[in-house]
Amino acid sequence: MNNNLIALIVAIPFVAGILTTATRGHIRTQRALGGLALFALLGVNVLLMLGLHGTGEHSLWTSIAGGWPAPFGIALVYDQLSGLLMGVASIVAIGCFIYACGTLDRRIERGWFHPLFHLLIMGVNFSFLTGDLFNLFVSFEIMLMASYAMLCLAGTRPQIAQAYKYILINLVGSTIFVLGAGLIYGVVGTLNIADLARIAASDNPPPPVFQAIGVLLLFVFALKAAVFPLWFWLPDTYHTLPTPIVAMFSALLSKVGVYAILRLFPSIFASPQLQHDSIVPVILSIGAGATMIIAILGALSTRQMRRALAMLLIAHVGYLIFGISVGINAGAPNAYSGVLFYMTQEMILMAALFLATGLIESITTTDDTTQFSGLATRAPGIAALCFVIAASFIGFPPLSGFYGKAMLVREGFATGNAPLAIATLFTAAMTLFVMIRLWAGAFWGTPKGPGVDLPEGAKWGVTPVPAQAVVGTTFLAGASIAYALAAGPMMDIASNATAQLNEPRTYVTAILGDEAWPMHREPAAPVLAQADPDSHSEGVH
Repeated sequence: MNNNLIALIVAIPFVAGILTTATRGHIRTQRALGGLALFALLGVNVLLMLGLHGTGEHSLWTSIAGGWPAPFGIALVYDQLSGLLMGVASIVAIGCFIYACGTLDRRIERGWFHPLFHLLIMGVNFSFLTGDLFNLFVSFEIMLMASYAMLCLAGTRPQIAQAYKYILINLVGSTIFVLGAGLIYGVVGTLNIADLARIAASDNPPPPVFQAIGVLLLFVFALKAAVFPLWFWLPDTYHTLPTPIVAMFSALLSKVGVYAILRLFPSIFASPQLQHDSIVPVILSIGAGATMIIAILGALSTRQMRRALAMLLIAHVGYLIFGISVGINAGAPNAYSGVLFYMTQEMILMAALFLATGLIESITTTDDTTQFSGLATRAPGIAALCFVIAASFIGFPPLSGFYGKAMLVREGFATGNAPLAIATLFTAAMTLFVMIRLWAGAFWGTPKGPGVDLPEGAKWGVTPVPAQAVVGTTFLAGASIAYALAAGPMMDIASNATAQLNEPRTYVTAILGDEAWPMHREPAAPVLAQADPDSHSEGVH
């Protein structure tokens, strides 16, 4: 169904970025404009999601720029997969924004924080919304340029040093991405995702080089998602950032890479018609297992909360890649549902965990749990809040972390992927150990560390914590509880959202028209040397 209002998902943060640039230096105005934009974005997402239902023609909205017919025009596609991710991203952004308004250094907030914050959201939303590979590259660059600048906002030596590494590795990834997109266009004459899915499903599929290019793009997306061995930049980078910024990065950036793999590979580069010739399932399986095991061992090796959370973030990306590999290897759509459900609730919880770490740091000035203890006696409210967030992340039933993880493990055993399912259970057990050790080290025991020896009557652990920081963290903790209470409906949405990944007929016909499926079963253009570059012009990009 056509609905040009979906462009608001990109337009709202874009306009917010412009307005907060024009009002730079006026913090109250920037906060008001930013808050209004974030709640408007959430409202638009909710309204659009309410208009979608089922798995048929009413399960997605489309908008083709300029009235150009697909695959020539720039296609925006709002389906339940992208819509659920964008709605959760809006919730995360609101919580982090509230936290930032009470904790960021005024010099940072008065500068470029607000415009960059909204441009980052714009890039993330555009990544979820775009319907072609070229604009997926563009949206990645918008997101990454904003993140490059946000890495350097404080201007400290550790941040600049890690920003150099982050920028360099992502420039390599971006170069490979645009080369891969160019090669795909040379092979099949289109970059439209629906058109690529149509070609991959035809009786005359593209040549083997098409799958080789898919492996090239898998490298790019695995780099963005922080899959082993391409995750080395993340642990050293995230611990240097201001709390609300690292919370946003941890919730959103790696998930965009996972989303790209989920969107493109089951229906295109590792589709059922091409899977028997593809090495992608093997790469995904090995990457998932190595990411889970090595990252969780890294989390076990540190008592610093930020570094431990960064390694847990990577380990849980392994869960998601495991689910995608199961779906591709066994054609199990329930695995994709588990991936989407787990990914969305983990976005909320990972941001909440970093915000909770910031609350602890505001009391102790450090995140090293060997340097302090006994916060529960001085700040019982924060202790309870952190416990709820940690318990949800671990996956204690009936909290939100349980359902998606249980579905992934069940699908792993049911489809003959027992080794990876066992690796998932091991990672879950070690996550429990890491979280208990961090929480106990911070909140149990005899009070010690910075702030203990205060004047008589002083309230250690209460006064230093900004109210906005507590509100932002509590907002995300409440969102995770609400997610758990609505687990049934949310799982239904996840199932509907991922139904087209193995059978993309609805997605293809919504964009290309009913005549595209069933089709003549021919590629969109002759391959390689015989391709006419003018036959499928992408000039509107």
